[in-house]
This record gives sequence, structure tokens and C-alpha cells, in this order.
Amino acid sequence: MRRELACTARTASAGETARFGAALGARIRSGVCVSLVGPLGAGKTALVAGVCRGLGVDDAVVSPTFILLESFTGRLPVVHVDLYRLEHERELEEIGVFDQLGGDAVVLAEWGDRSPFLHGVAEIEIRIEPGPGDERTFAVFAVPALVELFQGLAW
Repeated sequence: MRRELACTARTASAGETARFGAALGARIRSGVCVSLVGPLGAGKTALVAGVCRGLGVDDAVVSPTFILLESFTGRLPVVHVDLYRLEHERELEEIGVFDQLGGDAVVLAEWGDRSPFLHGVAEIEIRIEPGPGDERTFAVFAVPALVELFQGLAW
């Protein structure tokens, strides 16, 4: 799927990363798949927790590394998957992740690039580059129909 750069941001702490995520989540209006890409410790889970807050999720959000999937209820249904330990894409099919695509759910995939299929169909890709200390740089790419949602995001 073709995606274009929609916005970039730099944060200086995990709290700022979560606030940036909340700003992104607040702009999401319908079910989409979001692929998060970055090295270990880049802040993917902090960003996902913020996106969930922006989507109205009140529950604590932690990385579902060992269970692969966690579901939440907000103003839209949220499916949070962590693909770090993914061995084969059929695991995602077996737990129903692919069934959530194209519906009302926001699928947030940490290590999304570990699933070529999921990463390929994601309407939004967020690339995270760690900097010194707790600094992080984010590049948000979106399909052309969604680019406007994130343009002008003041950060």
C-alpha cells in the first residue's frame, strides 16, 4: 500500500511520546491498521498507550509480547498486537487479527514489519528512531486518503 509522509515529531521523554500518541489517536476516526516500526526500546509501547488514550481507552496498556494480542474498548474497538515473538504469519490468522482488518477496529501492530502481510496493508506506518537519552523521532506515513488527518499536527 502506498503511504506518504504525513507528519514528523520529536519527543524528549516517555510522557511526551504518550502525549504525541494521544494526539495521533484523537485524529483517528475509523478502523485502520497502524504498523509501528523501530528497534527494541524505541518507545513503541509508550506510543501505543498514548494512541489508545486518544481513542478513549481507559485501561492500562502494556505490550502483549507473550500473548500476542490484547483488545480494548474506546470510541472505536482497539486491537493491540506485538509481533516481536511472531514465528509465522499464520499465528496472526489463528488468533483472528486478519479478521479485524477493514472493519471498525484500530489494529495497532508493534513490530508490524515482522508480518509482511499486515505491514503491507497498514494504512498508517509509524517509524520510530531513538536518539540520545529518551529522545525519539517519529515519522508518520499514511495512505493518501488519511494524510490530511495528521498534517498540521502541532508538536
